[in-house]
Amino acid sequence: MNQIITIQTQPTRCCLHGWMVYTAGDGSKNPHYLRLYENACKKRGMSVAQCLYHPKMLGDKAAEGRLRELLLAQAPAFVINRTRDYRLAKWLEAAGICVYNHSLVARLGNDKALAYRYMQRRGIPVMPVLYGTDKPPQWYPAVVKSCGGHGGTEVFLIRSQAMWEEWKAQHGEAGSGGQSYLVQQAASELGRDVRVYLVGNKIAAAVLRTSETDFRSNYCLGGSVELYQLSGRERELVQRAADGLSIGMAGIDFIFDHGRMVFNEIEDMAGARGLYSLTDYDIVDEYIGFIQEERRNGTAKDL
Repeated sequence: MNQIITIQTQPTRCCLHGWMVYTAGDGSKNPHYLRLYENACKKRGMSVAQCLYHPKMLGDKAAEGRLRELLLAQAPAFVINRTRDYRLAKWLEAAGICVYNHSLVARLGNDKALAYRYMQRRGIPVMPVLYGTDKPPQWYPAVVKSCGGHGGTEVFLIRSQAMWEEWKAQHGEAGSGGQSYLVQQAASELGRDVRVYLVGNKIAAAVLRTSETDFRSNYCLGGSVELYQLSGRERELVQRAADGLSIGMAGIDFIFDHGRMVFNEIEDMAGARGLYSLTDYDIVDEYIGFIQEERRNGTAKDL
């Protein structure tokens, strides 16, 4: 029987029971990371079931009916959405389920064009950007990005008109899966950025990521990491970027241009390997504590 969500594990049911939903084949289903969530729930008398999401079934009326029946039978108090699919979050929210992160955060985290426009409207600095690749960059070096890429994938540094023409000949207009591209002026400090982790819309930690060999500083691509102390002005910028969003746990990445932090992207499924390598601070434990407090107090935001 075709389902939108299938439950993979059935932990002991507790007074505060939730689902953690993944997409089949998604690399985010890391066993060590899952244990962090399970342990954080267990110590609080909570439980979380691992669930598999089948995105092709969303929109199928019969499958949606079966999911409604499952929700009535299981009645999860919360869902941690690690699918990157804002449509699933929005569907669950409409069914009355509290989803972390909120569908708007998931949408901004997986559409860079939408995220840049959102931040620009809020007065958050963003590097000059062209939406689409029908015209050549107005400046070099430039960075071409797939709107839906993650972890430094589908990101290209273009240093000249000749490189632009070569890139166009190889890639055309669409990224993998038909995703569109955008083009940005490169920041002055390549290979250096800050990931700011937020829990419950509040700044939890910040990590400086640098690379000596690549213009991308992602930890998963071999970049080095160290804890970063945000200045008062930088904290105010991060908080302005987060205000108005309903963030359970996410990362907001900033690059550096002539000494100032500039918004780069939101990671709604931010990995924390770099953070855990630097400190004993357990951000997943704090995240689960936030969910517990919010669900017990009935203070979850509904944007």
